[in-house]
Amino acid sequence: MSLVYSLEFRSAFSVFTGLGVAGLVDRTVVRTASHLPYVPGSTVKGRWRWTAERLLRGAGRDHSGHGMWVHPLGASHCKDRQNACTVCRLFGNPAIPSTLQVGDALPAAELRALFEQLATRGEGHRRRKAPLPVDTEVRPGVAISRVRGVAQADCLFFDEAVPAVTFNGPWMLDGEITSEEKIFLRAAAGAVEELGARRGGGRGGLVGGIVVEVLP
Repeated sequence: MSLVYSLEFRSAFSVFTGLGVAGLVDRTVVRTASHLPYVPGSTVKGRWRWTAERLLRGAGRDHSGHGMWVHPLGASHCKDRQNACTVCRLFGNPAIPSTLQVGDALPAAELRALFEQLATRGEGHRRRKAPLPVDTEVRPGVAISRVRGVAQADCLFFDEAVPAVTFNGPWMLDGEITSEEKIFLRAAAGAVEELGARRGGGRGGLVGGIVVEVLP
C-alpha cells in the first residue's frame, strides 16, 4: 500500500541535472517529461537515510532498548539481511534490497496546474517549451577558496532554483518492520532539515522535515 509524504519548503531549493542553458544558467533543476520541476525519490531517501544513520550513531548500539543499531563508521555495508543493521535493512545497500521505497515528489495538486502553465509558453494551439521556464528563478553564486576563505576569481555562476512551495510523493514499505522501527522512521523523516543542493547557502529548508502519513 502506497502512502504519501510531503515536503513543505521554507526556502527555494535546487536539485540539479548537471546541464545548463548556454548564456542563461549554468545548472538547471530536474524536470519531468512534461517540464514540471520535481524532487527525485532517491534524493529524499538518501537524506532520510543520512539522518536515520546519524540518529542511531548518536544513540549507540542499542537504540532506546529496542535493538536498533547501525554498522560501525567506516565499516563495509552489511551483507546478510538477517543479521543486517537497522539502516541497511530499512534503506538497503548494494547487497540488500531496501524495505523502504520512495517515489518522486511533484508540486502539490493545488499548484500543479499553475506549474504546468508556467513551464510552457505558446500561441494558439501551438505550445513550445520556454528557453528558460518562468516557474523558477535564477540565482547567482560564487566559488569560495577553502584556503583563503574568499571568493575565487572568475567563478561566478548562475543556478536555477524552485520557489518555496509544497511537494508530495508516494512511499511504501516492501516487507514487515516492527512498531518501534515505524516510529523511528517517522522520527528520522521529521528530523530532516534540508534537501537538495547548496544547503549551506540557505536553500532547501523544510518545515517539519519529511512529513509522512501514519503507518498502519
